[in-house]
Amino acid sequence: MKRRSIVFLTLFFFAFFEISLANSFNDSIFSAPFHMDARLLVFKGKMNGREVNFAFDTGAAQGLAGSNIQEKGAISKKGKKLTMQDANKNKKKVRTAITEIVELGPLEIRNVSSLLVDMPYLVCHDYYLLGSNLIRQLNWQIDFENKMIYASKSPFPVDESWQSFDVIYRNNRPYLDFSFDSLEYQNILVDFGFAGTVDLDNKKSIVQDFLKQKNIEAKDNPSISMSIGAISQQIAPAFTIIIDSLKIGNHVYTQIPLNFEYPTTEKIGVSFFSTLTSQTVINNSESTYYLKLKNETPSFRDPNHLSFSFEKGKFLISGKSIGLSPEDALVEIGEEVALVNGISSMDFEDNCQFIRWYYGLNFDQVTITKLNGQEVIFTRIPLN
Repeated sequence: MKRRSIVFLTLFFFAFFEISLANSFNDSIFSAPFHMDARLLVFKGKMNGREVNFAFDTGAAQGLAGSNIQEKGAISKKGKKLTMQDANKNKKKVRTAITEIVELGPLEIRNVSSLLVDMPYLVCHDYYLLGSNLIRQLNWQIDFENKMIYASKSPFPVDESWQSFDVIYRNNRPYLDFSFDSLEYQNILVDFGFAGTVDLDNKKSIVQDFLKQKNIEAKDNPSISMSIGAISQQIAPAFTIIIDSLKIGNHVYTQIPLNFEYPTTEKIGVSFFSTLTSQTVINNSESTYYLKLKNETPSFRDPNHLSFSFEKGKFLISGKSIGLSPEDALVEIGEEVALVNGISSMDFEDNCQFIRWYYGLNFDQVTITKLNGQEVIFTRIPLN
């Protein structure tokens, strides 16, 4: 009888030990500091044992790996070609690849697929674009105040003070519905790879009366801007409009800037979350986003629509506001300029050096020196 009791207790101990180990694994949490120095949320992890900088992008169906990632040995094998579409709706056939193991602290995800694309922004910053094919397998907590990101296979707990909305997934990417000004929008991509707030199609039929009215009221804040996708970039007219309220689920968010342009993938970007919340929880296992709003009433930064590109060793104006400041009339799209904040285009050895400098540039005030020596100062412009 004693022997049978000992055997039973031994079996019970090992069963309990195995359950404890399983729970410990399921409750393992990855944590890492992140930065947004180049506008996207970036943190460190490992691919095939090599340290990699991950740029967090819920809007990408798959990860993007450039030559910088391949050179690290982070790609296990290459696969067939697929057609990818970027944010500008341009398409291109690219090769796929597999990474045997991705490590986020104690968490391991195996056989992660990527698209092999040399996107200059990613290659020049030495980033890997972490896509929703991996992001969706985990739950995430993003602490914007302390610049920490956490991941777990178990959902993160929240209390009743947090606001929430549900999402649906298409090709691993999260989508939500919202409304404003009696207009109902469906299937808006939640895109942490978009540095802005909200981007909508200005040719959509339901919004035409709204846009016309804002134009009559001189509240459409027109500009010409450059949109950069994974495989393309383009310059197109745009309008930025502040709406009184945006309703998502059962919650209303006030004074939200919406950008209207064409073509575009309609999306809500990381600025919405980083501006309004101290923490955002993405519990993919529940198909729910949770928002812990900041204690103070936050405001979105006013835009500076000035932008410029680096082509064939020259600075060229690629974006500006239209009629919102006297300076708008002093430069033209495509115009070459001599200096930007005292920096000459000749100071850059290559395009990568320019990209790293440009995405770290403070746009609160930018001084352009034209080829004739005239200086023009562009600042952020309060929206009408």
